[in-house]
Amino acid sequence: MSLFQNLNITANTSKQLGRKLEMVGDNINNAGTNGFKGSRAEFSEMLNTASMGADGGDQVGAGAIIDASKRDLSQGTLAHSNSATDLAIDGTGLFAVNTPFGQAYTRDGSFRFDKDGYLVTSDGHKVLGYNGEEGQESNTVSPLQLSNGSMNASATSNVSMTMNLDAREDIKVFDIQNPRETSSFERSITVLDSKGEQQSLTMYFTKTAQGVWSYNAVGKGEDLDPAVEGDVLLGTGTASFDNKGVLVNDSGLSANVTFKENDEQAINFSLTDKGVATTQFGTDTSVSSSTRNGNEAGSVVGLGFDKGGSLTLRYDNGKSVQLGKIAVAKFTNEQGLRRVGQNLFVGNQTSGQVSLGKSGEQGRGDIRTNAIEQSNVDITNNFVDMMKTQKSFSANSEAMSAIDGLLKNVIALR
Repeated sequence: MSLFQNLNITANTSKQLGRKLEMVGDNINNAGTNGFKGSRAEFSEMLNTASMGADGGDQVGAGAIIDASKRDLSQGTLAHSNSATDLAIDGTGLFAVNTPFGQAYTRDGSFRFDKDGYLVTSDGHKVLGYNGEEGQESNTVSPLQLSNGSMNASATSNVSMTMNLDAREDIKVFDIQNPRETSSFERSITVLDSKGEQQSLTMYFTKTAQGVWSYNAVGKGEDLDPAVEGDVLLGTGTASFDNKGVLVNDSGLSANVTFKENDEQAINFSLTDKGVATTQFGTDTSVSSSTRNGNEAGSVVGLGFDKGGSLTLRYDNGKSVQLGKIAVAKFTNEQGLRRVGQNLFVGNQTSGQVSLGKSGEQGRGDIRTNAIEQSNVDITNNFVDMMKTQKSFSANSEAMSAIDGLLKNVIALR
């Protein structure tokens, strides 16, 4: 091998070592960048093909070359944040965002809301998700956006109860003119009218035969429109039980009622609440659970995300409404993603097609709230790597100096 060839080998190796120093410097400079993934240079040897023997002998090395820059995809530390809009993915996946150059992806979850109510990155790119309430989310992704901040009043349309009716009660015939004396048990129920204001109804339960009960919804005449004197029977339902006290039939009760200065509303009553049916055992009558729908008008008092990445608004009427869920992107080969700056990656043929879904599904990581993923760069290891590369560069420079000295001697020959 000639001295000029040796000089080319050392020059090429110095160039490759310089590229590695660039990568190490990039890692160190981004040690404080949220969601940053460090890289490392992967070297391989080069051979002088002109000196390869047929049997593999007499092979001479021709220096080193960087085959690829491999990205370290290990998760960075999840640091606590006081911001309700800061999120981190615990596991596999990336956040998806809209950018001027198309859809991009990031591990940096330092989000905020812009003036139009869109959830955006620190650079103003809109974060993508599945808009809609719990269980009714859209099947396609779009930018997540806050609503107008108020909740309209909603009238009660369904009331459900789970209770035990005492099988030892006497048989009676219910009379609206004397409801307390002709019933076995009474229960006051609070419902909401069309303005979201509270109204009171009374449910009367009467044992009418063995294993058969009637239940009656009664309102005060003075609270109705038009107003009348005394109590008004709004509707009647019937429930029957077998010999073991198990509910075998519930007719349900539908009451059409118009409260004073309100619109007419239909209220349906049921004796099964949250999947648990009413019973008839030989124990005291008691209500174990009662649920009604409807809500008062409300204004937003807070917002937040849950573990599943659901954006939820909290109202001063005690209600919470989900606006949507964060989308999490997966790739067949995340190593193939291309960096484009601003903590963003874009897909390409090497990474494969993106697969968007919800957190915790099909191997996607869970979304952590009030958390930011920090850079996964290890400062100590990178400084050690930098010093080793610097020494290799210095040693290669000495080799270049030695070759240069030999060339000077050859040229000086007469």
